[in-house]
Amino acid sequence: MLTQRKIFWFWLPLAFSFLLMIFEGPWIQGVMSRQDDAATQLAAFGIVVGLVVLIETPVIMFLAVGSALAKDRQAYRVLSRYVLIANVLLTIVHALMAFTPLLDFYLGVILDIPPELIEETRRPALILMFFTWFIGYRRFHQGILINHGRTRTITIGTVIRVIVSAGVAVGLGIWGDIPGAEIGAWSLISAVFVEMIYVHFISRQDVAQLEATKRKADIPPLTLRKVAGFHLPLAATAAMSWFVLPMTQRGLAQAENAVDVLAAYPIIFSIMMVMRSGGFAWQEAVIALNKGIQEQRALRRFTLYLGFGSSLILVLFAITPAIDYYLRTILDIPANLIPVVINGTIFAAFLPLFSTLQSYLRALLMKADNTNPIYQAMTIGFLTTIACLFFGIWLGLPAIPVAICSLTFGVGLELGYLWRALLRVDVQPFMPALAT
Repeated sequence: MLTQRKIFWFWLPLAFSFLLMIFEGPWIQGVMSRQDDAATQLAAFGIVVGLVVLIETPVIMFLAVGSALAKDRQAYRVLSRYVLIANVLLTIVHALMAFTPLLDFYLGVILDIPPELIEETRRPALILMFFTWFIGYRRFHQGILINHGRTRTITIGTVIRVIVSAGVAVGLGIWGDIPGAEIGAWSLISAVFVEMIYVHFISRQDVAQLEATKRKADIPPLTLRKVAGFHLPLAATAAMSWFVLPMTQRGLAQAENAVDVLAAYPIIFSIMMVMRSGGFAWQEAVIALNKGIQEQRALRRFTLYLGFGSSLILVLFAITPAIDYYLRTILDIPANLIPVVINGTIFAAFLPLFSTLQSYLRALLMKADNTNPIYQAMTIGFLTTIACLFFGIWLGLPAIPVAICSLTFGVGLELGYLWRALLRVDVQPFMPALAT
């Protein structure tokens, strides 16, 4: 029987791993805020992170691909080829952005980032050249680890990553003489490289088990086309999800105090990501544990506990002295940014709940092998978010609250579409759970 306790202990390592990974941002920001020209460097680092994360978004879903499809030798070999092809192509895209005028076009023309900030992103973009490759390889093999129930090994890898990231950031901050955005870039690339090496070796026994498992005769062979059919809707979903960040930066760049707003938003974004981390990690847990009707009922209840609990924690953090201590003492950000960050964090109260529901509904659709509605829902949410953002900026409303409220409204519409998609395949997302 799947109990709430069992669910918790399966989910916890995944959530803790996600949380630790997200803590990289605040830690690096804390080092950067103590360097010269902190506001400019914080803004530049936020912009370059938005760029590299946008490029890497397709490989984020390799975790779900590895967990759902890597069942035997034939599948593993096909998936490995697919991962390699994707990593090569996306690294080429990054190289084109870093070495050609595409960077100026993307940041200057599309996002309308101020020229002085664009100049500060060039070297960090070069440093992060192989970021996507390292992430893609690691995510695929982490999916294999999840498929074999080894979620704790993923947490260990993330701990190693955070230690490396923190060590490099602090070391360069104390003894280095380089701009803050470059400190952040070196910290990130060093950390993801070391974690990739760890995951490579720790997953060897599971890979060997896959290599020794022959595909059942009654199961058709997995092909690159089938993998693409499963992965590409998820990749498109992830791409649009993360493209919200640079498009938000595009909108915020229109504000009168653009540099301050662009410096504050990455800090708010990091806080939101920390509070939403449990919900983000919930998707893989639901995929792995959803074996039947009884399990689904237990997962429904945990979804509600997790979602409402995460939002409550965010609210308490935002309205108590905890956030002031965090911003002033731990991050030591410029004083003029503090009220902007606090105000934005309060407006994000519903996002942890919505992210948990989002992961749950997406996982149910993946379990039903119906990933297209995920992409369609994300399209609706993305377009709604961007439309509301630019309309609010055009009206002259405060930039940060408009950005957060637009994101919340967009995700809310996405949830409604996912719910309807599940009803069309005769899956009741919540009502039976509330009746039990």
